[in-house]
Amino acid sequence: MSLVKKIFIGYLVCFAIGTGLLCSFYLPSTDIVKITGSEVKRVDNDGPISAKNPADGPTRDVYYIYTIDQNKKIMVYRNEDTGWSFPWYFKFNSADIQAQAQSANDASQLTRVVHYGWRFNMVNMFKNIVSIKPIDSYDASTFSFYTIMKYLGWIVWLLLIVIQAAIPTLYTSWRDRRDLKRPDGSVVK
Repeated sequence: MSLVKKIFIGYLVCFAIGTGLLCSFYLPSTDIVKITGSEVKRVDNDGPISAKNPADGPTRDVYYIYTIDQNKKIMVYRNEDTGWSFPWYFKFNSADIQAQAQSANDASQLTRVVHYGWRFNMVNMFKNIVSIKPIDSYDASTFSFYTIMKYLGWIVWLLLIVIQAAIPTLYTSWRDRRDLKRPDGSVVK
């Protein structure tokens, strides 16, 4: 295999991994949890404002929702509007979602949480809630047709890129076959 092909395959693998990570981060996922509490914190670009981290720029209120799942795993979500910016969830109802979360907490209600993002404790990064809905049991489905379609679309998109990149190579190898060349070196059309 030539060096150019190895580099191309390396770029293609890095591209596939990168787009897969972006899809995993920005596309919605679903959890079934019990809400245990919620609060509002004033934050800036450096995180929550405190004595150690004074406000040094524009600030905003961010809602936090504390949950526990059926395996007693604790998860903290943030509930912040996306507005008109990326990712385009056009979420303007974080206060309404916070009210729903507080009422579910008071009623000890199980809740289906739709969110995007990842949770990293070390960098103070939280999943952002898109919507919540009360449910009856942990047996409720977390199946999402949209989730299946997003990954199928991603796979089809990667296959189209691979096919588009492979067509010139296939065409060149077909054209260079010996049995299609005349003795004088010209190609039979």
